[in-house]
Amino acid sequence: MFNIKEGISPAIDFIKAIKPKDKVAIVHGHDPDSICSAAILYKLVKSKVRTAAKLVVSELNSYLTEKTFNKLKKNKPSYTIIVDIPNISVDVITKMRKFSKIMIVDHHIPRGYAKITYVNPRIYDRDSYLPTAYLCYKIYEGFSDPKEIAWVAAIGTLSDMGMKNCLDLFNKIKTEYKDLVDGLKPDDNILVEKSLLWKLTQMVESGMIIRNAAGAIFSLKALIEAKKYKDVINNKTLTRYQKLVESEFQKIEKDFNKNKKIIDSILLFEIKSKLNLKSAFSNYIKRLFDDKILLVYHKDRNYISISLRRGEKIEIDLDSLAKEAIRDIKNASGGGHPTAAGIRVPARQFKKLLENMRLRIKLESMKS
Repeated sequence: MFNIKEGISPAIDFIKAIKPKDKVAIVHGHDPDSICSAAILYKLVKSKVRTAAKLVVSELNSYLTEKTFNKLKKNKPSYTIIVDIPNISVDVITKMRKFSKIMIVDHHIPRGYAKITYVNPRIYDRDSYLPTAYLCYKIYEGFSDPKEIAWVAAIGTLSDMGMKNCLDLFNKIKTEYKDLVDGLKPDDNILVEKSLLWKLTQMVESGMIIRNAAGAIFSLKALIEAKKYKDVINNKTLTRYQKLVESEFQKIEKDFNKNKKIIDSILLFEIKSKLNLKSAFSNYIKRLFDDKILLVYHKDRNYISISLRRGEKIEIDLDSLAKEAIRDIKNASGGGHPTAAGIRVPARQFKKLLENMRLRIKLESMKS
C-alpha cells in the first residue's frame, strides 16, 4: 500500500538540498499532466529555493531521447527533475548522473533505476493511480499551503482522469475554487461533461494538440505566468487553439460515427486529422462503449501510433496487453496504465499487432 506522506518525503528532501547557486533543470513532456507537474515544481523551486529552474521539453512526450539528454549535458544542471516521462533508458540515467543529481516523479509502471530519487506510487502498489500533477501537488504541500497551485494540479489530474482518486485535491478545489466544479461530484465523467475545470484542461491541452512540443511550452509558460485560473481562460492564444480543436473534434466525431469498426471486443478507428487528437478522442468515446477495448490510431509515414482505452466493464490491463501485443514485433514500443496505454508500431506490422491483441484478449477471457 502506498503511503503518500512517506512516498513523497524523498522528493521533499531532494528539493531542500538545492541551494540558490545551484543550476536546476525540470524536464517535462507535452501533455497536461506533465506540464502541470512542471509548472508546480517550477513555482516551488522558485519560491523556496530562490532560483529559476531551466525548463526542458522532451523531444517526445513519453520518452527522454538522446537529443533531450544532449540539451541537459550542454547545460550541466546540478539538479535535474523529470516529471511524467515513463520511458528513460538506464543508460541515459547513468550518463546523466555524471553531472547531475536526479529526481523522477512519475506514475507509470516503475523502472529499475539506481542512485536517484524516484517518486512513483506504483513501486508500492501496482494498481495505484495517482497522476503526476497530484504527486507534485503533495510535494508542494510539504512546504506550504498549496492553494495557489491547486487549480494547476487539478487540470493535470483531471486530464489523466484521476480526480476521483485524489479526493483531498478535489475538496480543496471545491473550497477554494468552487466555480471550477460548481457543486459537482468528484467523478471524472461528470467533470468532463459539465465543469469549468474541464474547459481549462481542454485549453491547456490545445497547445500540444495544435503545435506539439512548441504548444506544450506555450501552455506551460501560460500556467507559470498566470496569477489565477482566469488568466488562462482569458488567454487569447489558448482560446483560439481550443476553438480550432473543438471544430476539428466535431469533424472527427462525424467520421467516427460513419467509419468505426468493431472486431470482437475491439473498436477500431483511424483518425485522419493532422492534429494530435488520439488521446483526447479516446478519452471521449470510452464513455460511450463500456464493453469494448478502444483502439484509436493515426498513421504517420511508416509508423502507426495508437491510443488504447477500455470501457468500464472491461477489466483487461491495457499496459500488459500493449506489451504482450508488441513482444514479437521489431521496432515497436508500448505500455502505460491498466486503463490507458499507447503503442507505436511499424505500419506493415499493424495486422500482426491486431492478431496478437485478439489472441491475448481471448486468453484473458478464458481465464475469467
